[in-house]
Amino acid sequence: MQAHRDRIRQQRQKQDIPVVALVGYTNAGKSTLLNVLTNADVYTANQLFATLDPTTRKLVITQTDQERKSILLTDTVGFIHELPPALMDAFRATLEEVVEADALLHVVDLSHPAWESHMKSVEEILEEMPAIPGKSLIAFNKIDKANSESLEKARQDYPEAVFISATQRLGLDALKSLLVQVTNDTSVSQFEALYQL
Repeated sequence: MQAHRDRIRQQRQKQDIPVVALVGYTNAGKSTLLNVLTNADVYTANQLFATLDPTTRKLVITQTDQERKSILLTDTVGFIHELPPALMDAFRATLEEVVEADALLHVVDLSHPAWESHMKSVEEILEEMPAIPGKSLIAFNKIDKANSESLEKARQDYPEAVFISATQRLGLDALKSLLVQVTNDTSVSQFEALYQL
């Protein structure tokens, strides 16, 4: 499987299409977001490790000047707090995709009462990796189910983030616009401060 993924990764690099890895705590809605953005049919479920093998789909965005931009989105396994060492092998393949990506899209379930500790857990796992992309975006998902206090705190603490609901298709145009920006921008400037890694 690893050799197969290496071949796929080499083919993607030859095509010179930017890759964005979706990361986030388990059940944040990464697979649902991938499905909605790319009309894919990636398995989704409210359970740990519903996605174990990385899945990559192409997203084609039509910009305001009618120019079309292609981006590859790679879904990754949901992170959890204090992952047992025995499960790290299952994570290894998906974490390789994070290292190889051009940018990260950190999807956060804003409706979960522990969303802040979930974000911290993801950041801690990313800190342990040998290298990660310098460019990152935060997408607060499930805003249709989040309470007003969480929404206000997230907007105040993360003004550069995008607020979406994958299931209700809210905020997806804003997300696509930011994905174009982060993959077009060769400098890290606007995005590097999201994670002080």
